[in-house]
Amino acid sequence: MAESTRTPQVEAATADAQSGERLDFERELRARIKQQEALAQLGERALLETDIERLLTDVAGTIALTLSVDFVEVLELLPGGTDLLLRAGFGWKEGCVGSIVTSRENGNYARYILDSTAPTVAADFADEKRFAIPGYLRDHGCSSGMSVTIAGQDGRAYGILGVCTDKSRPFSIEDASFLAAIGNLVAGAIQRRQLEARHELMIRELRHRFGNLFSQLLALFSQTAKNSRTKAELISKYQARVLALANAHRLITEAGWKPTSLSELLRLVLGPYLDRATFDGPDVDLAPDPTFSLSAALHELVANAIKHGSLSRPQGRLELTWSLARTGEGSILTFDWIERNGPPARRPRRTGFGVRLIGLVIERQMNGRVIRSYTRKGLSVRMTVPLTHERWPNQAGADRRQAEQA
Repeated sequence: MAESTRTPQVEAATADAQSGERLDFERELRARIKQQEALAQLGERALLETDIERLLTDVAGTIALTLSVDFVEVLELLPGGTDLLLRAGFGWKEGCVGSIVTSRENGNYARYILDSTAPTVAADFADEKRFAIPGYLRDHGCSSGMSVTIAGQDGRAYGILGVCTDKSRPFSIEDASFLAAIGNLVAGAIQRRQLEARHELMIRELRHRFGNLFSQLLALFSQTAKNSRTKAELISKYQARVLALANAHRLITEAGWKPTSLSELLRLVLGPYLDRATFDGPDVDLAPDPTFSLSAALHELVANAIKHGSLSRPQGRLELTWSLARTGEGSILTFDWIERNGPPARRPRRTGFGVRLIGLVIERQMNGRVIRSYTRKGLSVRMTVPLTHERWPNQAGADRRQAEQA
């Protein structure tokens, strides 16, 4: 049997290499076990926690400790789909959490993440060519990052879950899988809580609606009768207004009392005149109450346009534009109704019921504002209304609403 030609030095080097491999394997195994334990603990917490805010804060802290990262962020994609709010996080400067930190612009980091189907990993932001790094990450000295999309219902994203470090770091496939699993867990918890909140809201709203429905119908009938010259006119106007109310109810109830798209509401209200209207505005979801109020106001505008305005002439058109602005008190919707190619608009000698109804639902019920312009080109109406949109419900908000209902 031939003697081994391996020298003691070679054998020692081989033993050291094998020992190093074992240490790397054990270190990797401990890291994976740590991640699985963290995932299991957060899964249990997600099933029991009713306050999404507390859960998101716990998620951020757990990720920071498990992955040994300097920053963790939970970004909420706000209504309109452009701005992202830092809803919860770890490691950020005071005042950042709860503020808008970036937007979904073409070519930037957030847009790339939301358009990706897999986790986005950037080992070194300084060498990144795929997207632009937002200012808040540069201000915090972030050098590398990894992010996933928090999925939502109906194919819409709820936001982004991400981590960053102040030194360049090559995140592993296992790290990315762990973050994706946490992102799915967060998405499931949010959807479950929203479904529960929606059911609670539906029950409260149905009680409220049924209690007020008959009084609304009586008030509509009384006011319509005062402003109708004949029985036929009364029947026609009253049927149209009741139908508009019924359509708004149907739109909301068929959607399971979820927020309703403004574009969908406009298509419903305009009906056969849809081909004579142009839309220009971001995606906006309306809660049930704003949907009812805007439906009533839009119906009156359509009825007036058919009788006196641009829709009374074959060449008449409607230009409908809207925008959404974020303020410290919530989102503000600005909606412009512009009539074109119709007869000149003249200020009425007396205020009709339709004008008073628009003022009632927009200014009194929605705490908004209505501005009318009567010009030779036609009628223009600007409605500015505050919106409420809780995509991340929390128990404190639910308790506050219950107290207000009591």
